Amino acid sequence: FKRTMLGLEVDTTWYNMGGLKPELVGCLAAAWLIVCLCLIKGVQSSGKVVYFTALFPYFVLVILLISGATLPGAYEGILFYVVPTWEDIEKLGNIGVWSAAATQIFYSLGPSFGGLITLASYNKFSNNCHRDAILIAFSNCATSIFAGFVIFSIVGFMAHEANLAVEDVIKGGTGLAFIAYPSAVTQMP
Repeated sequence: FKRTMLGLEVDTTWYNMGGLKPELVGCLAAAWLIVCLCLIKGVQSSGKVVYFTALFPYFVLVILLISGATLPGAYEGILFYVVPTWEDIEKLGNIGVWSAAATQIFYSLGPSFGGLITLASYNKFSNNCHRDAILIAFSNCATSIFAGFVIFSIVGFMAHEANLAVEDVIKGGTGLAFIAYPSAVTQMP
Protein backbone atom coordinates (compact mmCIF):
# COMPACT_ATOMS: atom_id res chain seq x y z
CA PHE A 1 0.00 0.00 0.00
CA LYS A 2 2.65 2.51 0.99
CA ARG A 3 4.89 1.83 -1.99
CA THR A 4 2.30 1.28 -4.72
CA MET A 5 -0.61 3.53 -3.80
CA LEU A 6 1.10 6.29 -1.84
CA GLY A 7 4.40 6.08 -3.70
CA LEU A 8 6.40 6.31 -0.47
CA GLU A 9 9.93 5.08 -0.89
CA VAL A 10 12.87 5.25 1.49
CA ASP A 11 14.24 8.28 -0.34
CA THR A 12 10.91 10.17 -0.59
CA THR A 13 11.36 13.77 0.56
CA TRP A 14 9.63 17.08 -0.05
CA TYR A 15 12.01 17.63 -2.94
CA ASN A 16 11.57 14.14 -4.40
CA MET A 17 7.80 13.48 -4.33
CA GLY A 18 7.66 11.47 -7.53
CA GLY A 19 5.35 11.89 -10.51
CA LEU A 20 1.73 11.29 -11.28
CA LYS A 21 0.52 7.71 -11.30
CA PRO A 22 -1.54 7.13 -14.46
CA GLU A 23 -3.86 4.58 -12.83
CA LEU A 24 -4.70 6.97 -10.00
CA VAL A 25 -5.21 9.88 -12.39
CA GLY A 26 -7.53 7.66 -14.45
CA CYS A 27 -9.53 6.67 -11.36
CA LEU A 28 -9.86 10.30 -10.33
CA ALA A 29 -11.00 11.28 -13.82
CA ALA A 30 -13.52 8.43 -13.87
CA ALA A 31 -14.87 9.48 -10.46
CA TRP A 32 -15.39 13.07 -11.60
CA LEU A 33 -16.99 11.88 -14.84
CA ILE A 34 -19.47 9.81 -12.84
CA VAL A 35 -20.24 12.82 -10.61
CA CYS A 36 -20.79 15.01 -13.68
CA LEU A 37 -23.05 12.43 -15.32
CA CYS A 38 -25.10 12.09 -12.13
CA LEU A 39 -25.58 15.84 -11.77
CA ILE A 40 -25.94 16.81 -15.42
CA LYS A 41 -29.73 16.97 -15.18
CA GLY A 42 -29.70 19.00 -11.99
CA VAL A 43 -30.33 18.32 -8.35
CA GLN A 44 -33.64 16.55 -9.06
CA SER A 45 -31.85 13.59 -10.62
CA SER A 46 -29.29 13.41 -7.81
CA GLY A 47 -31.98 12.14 -5.43
CA LYS A 48 -32.11 8.82 -7.28
CA VAL A 49 -28.33 8.54 -7.27
CA VAL A 50 -28.19 9.18 -3.53
CA TYR A 51 -30.24 6.08 -2.81
CA PHE A 52 -27.52 3.97 -4.38
CA THR A 53 -24.46 5.90 -3.18
CA ALA A 54 -25.72 6.14 0.41
CA LEU A 55 -26.86 2.54 0.82
CA PHE A 56 -24.37 0.58 -1.28
CA PRO A 57 -21.38 1.06 1.09
CA TYR A 58 -23.45 -0.34 3.97
CA PHE A 59 -24.46 -3.30 1.82
CA VAL A 60 -20.79 -3.98 1.05
CA LEU A 61 -19.82 -3.60 4.73
CA VAL A 62 -22.48 -6.12 5.79
CA ILE A 63 -21.26 -8.61 3.19
CA LEU A 64 -17.64 -8.11 4.29
CA LEU A 65 -18.60 -8.50 7.95
CA ILE A 66 -20.45 -11.75 7.29
CA SER A 67 -17.55 -12.99 5.19
CA GLY A 68 -14.95 -11.86 7.73
CA ALA A 69 -16.82 -13.27 10.72
CA THR A 70 -16.86 -16.73 9.17
CA LEU A 71 -13.07 -16.81 8.80
CA PRO A 72 -10.95 -18.53 11.45
CA GLY A 73 -9.40 -16.09 13.90
CA ALA A 74 -12.05 -13.41 13.39
CA TYR A 75 -13.20 -13.69 17.00
CA GLU A 76 -9.71 -12.86 18.30
CA GLY A 77 -9.55 -9.82 16.03
CA ILE A 78 -12.93 -8.56 17.20
CA LEU A 79 -11.92 -9.12 20.84
CA PHE A 80 -8.76 -7.10 20.21
CA TYR A 81 -10.98 -4.31 18.83
CA VAL A 82 -13.57 -4.34 21.62
CA VAL A 83 -11.70 -5.30 24.82
CA PRO A 84 -9.27 -2.62 26.01
CA THR A 85 -6.02 -3.38 27.78
CA TRP A 86 -4.73 -1.38 30.75
CA GLU A 87 -2.18 0.30 28.47
CA ASP A 88 -5.02 1.42 26.20
CA ILE A 89 -6.88 2.93 29.15
CA GLU A 90 -3.74 4.77 30.29
CA LYS A 91 -3.34 6.23 26.79
CA LEU A 92 -6.59 8.16 27.31
CA GLY A 93 -4.61 10.57 29.49
CA ASN A 94 -2.36 11.42 26.54
CA ILE A 95 -3.35 14.54 24.60
CA GLY A 96 -1.99 13.00 21.39
CA VAL A 97 -4.71 10.33 21.46
CA TRP A 98 -7.44 12.96 21.73
CA SER A 99 -5.81 15.02 18.99
CA ALA A 100 -5.76 11.98 16.69
CA ALA A 101 -9.42 11.25 17.52
CA ALA A 102 -10.46 14.83 16.76
CA THR A 103 -8.50 14.74 13.51
CA GLN A 104 -10.25 11.50 12.52
CA ILE A 105 -13.69 12.98 13.18
CA PHE A 106 -12.92 16.17 11.26
CA TYR A 107 -11.54 14.23 8.31
CA SER A 108 -14.43 11.79 8.22
CA LEU A 109 -17.08 14.50 8.41
CA GLY A 110 -15.16 17.06 6.36
CA PRO A 111 -15.78 15.79 2.83
CA SER A 112 -19.53 16.04 3.31
CA PHE A 113 -19.61 19.60 4.63
CA GLY A 114 -19.68 21.28 1.23
CA GLY A 115 -22.29 18.91 -0.16
CA LEU A 116 -24.43 19.19 2.94
CA ILE A 117 -24.40 22.98 2.85
CA THR A 118 -25.22 22.97 -0.86
CA LEU A 119 -28.04 20.46 -0.55
CA ALA A 120 -29.36 22.18 2.60
CA SER A 121 -30.29 25.16 0.46
CA TYR A 122 -32.95 22.95 -1.15
CA ASN A 123 -34.58 22.17 2.21
CA LYS A 124 -37.88 23.64 3.27
CA PHE A 125 -37.58 26.75 5.41
CA SER A 126 -38.95 24.98 8.48
CA ASN A 127 -36.65 21.93 8.15
CA ASN A 128 -34.99 20.85 11.41
CA CYS A 129 -31.33 21.28 10.41
CA HIS A 130 -30.14 20.75 13.98
CA ARG A 131 -31.67 17.27 14.02
CA ASP A 132 -30.14 16.49 10.62
CA ALA A 133 -26.66 17.59 11.74
CA ILE A 134 -26.82 15.44 14.88
CA LEU A 135 -28.13 12.48 12.88
CA ILE A 136 -25.28 12.78 10.38
CA ALA A 137 -22.65 13.02 13.14
CA PHE A 138 -23.99 9.96 14.98
CA SER A 139 -24.40 8.02 11.72
CA ASN A 140 -20.79 8.80 10.87
CA CYS A 141 -19.54 7.55 14.23
CA ALA A 142 -21.73 4.43 14.08
CA THR A 143 -20.43 3.67 10.59
CA SER A 144 -16.84 3.99 11.79
CA ILE A 145 -17.50 1.60 14.68
CA PHE A 146 -19.23 -0.88 12.35
CA ALA A 147 -16.36 -0.66 9.85
CA GLY A 148 -13.98 -1.36 12.76
CA PHE A 149 -15.73 -4.68 13.38
CA VAL A 150 -15.30 -5.52 9.70
CA ILE A 151 -11.61 -4.58 9.64
CA PHE A 152 -10.66 -6.34 12.86
CA SER A 153 -12.47 -9.55 11.93
CA ILE A 154 -10.20 -9.64 8.89
CA VAL A 155 -7.11 -8.64 10.89
CA GLY A 156 -7.89 -11.52 13.28
CA PHE A 157 -7.95 -13.88 10.32
CA MET A 158 -4.65 -12.47 9.05
CA ALA A 159 -3.15 -13.06 12.52
CA HIS A 160 -4.49 -16.61 12.54
CA GLU A 161 -2.97 -17.32 9.14
CA ALA A 162 0.42 -15.90 10.17
CA ASN A 163 0.39 -17.56 13.61
CA LEU A 164 0.95 -14.19 15.26
CA ALA A 165 -0.85 -12.14 17.89
CA VAL A 166 -3.36 -9.66 16.48
CA GLU A 167 -1.33 -6.66 17.67
CA ASP A 168 1.73 -7.97 15.82
CA VAL A 169 0.05 -8.47 12.45
CA ILE A 170 -0.47 -4.98 11.23
CA LYS A 171 0.46 -1.49 12.26
CA GLY A 172 -2.41 0.93 12.80
CA GLY A 173 -2.83 4.09 10.84
CA THR A 174 -4.43 5.28 7.66
CA GLY A 175 -3.39 2.23 5.67
CA LEU A 176 -5.17 -0.31 7.89
CA ALA A 177 -8.40 -0.30 5.90
CA PHE A 178 -6.52 -0.38 2.61
CA ILE A 179 -4.79 -3.58 3.70
CA ALA A 180 -7.68 -5.31 5.46
CA TYR A 181 -10.43 -4.74 2.86
CA PRO A 182 -8.48 -6.19 -0.10
CA SER A 183 -7.59 -9.16 2.09
CA ALA A 184 -11.29 -9.68 2.83
CA VAL A 185 -12.26 -9.53 -0.83
CA THR A 186 -9.63 -12.13 -1.76
CA GLN A 187 -11.02 -14.48 0.92
CA MET A 188 -14.58 -14.29 -0.40
CA PRO A 189 -15.91 -17.28 -2.33
